[in-house]
Amino acid sequence: MSAAVDTTVELDERYRTRPGTPMVGPYSVNQMDNFYAALAAGEVKPTGVMNLAQRLYIAERCPPGARVVDVCCGRGLQLPVLYRYAAHIGGYTGLDISPANLAEAREMLARLDDRYGGRPFEVVLVEHDVARPWPDDAVGFDVAVYTSALEHLPRDLAVASLRQTTAALRPGGWLFLSTPNTPGGPPRPLQHRVHVYEWNTDELMPVLTQQRLQATVPGALLDAVAAAAVPEVAVEVLYVCRRPR
Repeated sequence: MSAAVDTTVELDERYRTRPGTPMVGPYSVNQMDNFYAALAAGEVKPTGVMNLAQRLYIAERCPPGARVVDVCCGRGLQLPVLYRYAAHIGGYTGLDISPANLAEAREMLARLDDRYGGRPFEVVLVEHDVARPWPDDAVGFDVAVYTSALEHLPRDLAVASLRQTTAALRPGGWLFLSTPNTPGGPPRPLQHRVHVYEWNTDELMPVLTQQRLQATVPGALLDAVAAAAVPEVAVEVLYVCRRPR
C-alpha cells in the first residue's frame, strides 16, 4: 500500500532533496555527523546525543552470541559501542549501497581493532542495495539495526527494504528502527533536505504491522529524551520491533 501523493502540485524546495546531496541512484548516501568525534572535541548537538543514545541502547540489548546486521551501515557508527559494550555478540554484518561509505566503515574498523588489540567478533561488510533480495547467507539474524537511514530511500524502496530486513530476521529476532517523525500527510516538507522521504508514526506503524512486526516505542529511551515522550511531536522516533516466533 502506498500513501497517496498529489503529483499535480509543483512542490517547492522544502519538499525536495537538496541539490548536491551525495546520491547513488534514487538513494541519498549523505553521512550523518560522526558524533563520537564531535563529542570528543566538545561539540554537543542534540542530534549527536540522540544518535549516541540510540546506538548505546541497541548495543546493551544485543544478547551473547547474537548475529547482528546493520542495514545501511554507513561509516559503521554502531561498531564502537558494540566493541565496548557488546563484545559478546557472535558476528556483525554491515550492508550499504555506497562504496565510499563502506570505505569509511573499514577505516572505523581499523581504528577499533588497534584500540582494542584485535577484533572481538567476526565483521563482514557488504556492498548491497538493501531494497533488493539479500545475499543467501544474509539470513537468520538475531538483531537488525536500521537507524537514521529509512528516510534516505524513496517510500516504495524503503518498504521493500523493511520486507527484506524482516525476512532476514530469525523468528523472535529484533529490529531497532529509527527515522524522523515528520507531521502531516504526504508530501511533507523535509526536516533535513539530505533526506528523500520522511515518515511519521501514523504512516509507519501500519507498514511495520504489514511486515508482521510487533512494534513499540521504548520507554527506557523516551525517559532519557523528554521530547520523545510525546511521539506525535518528536522529531525522531526509535521503534523496537520483534518478529513473531
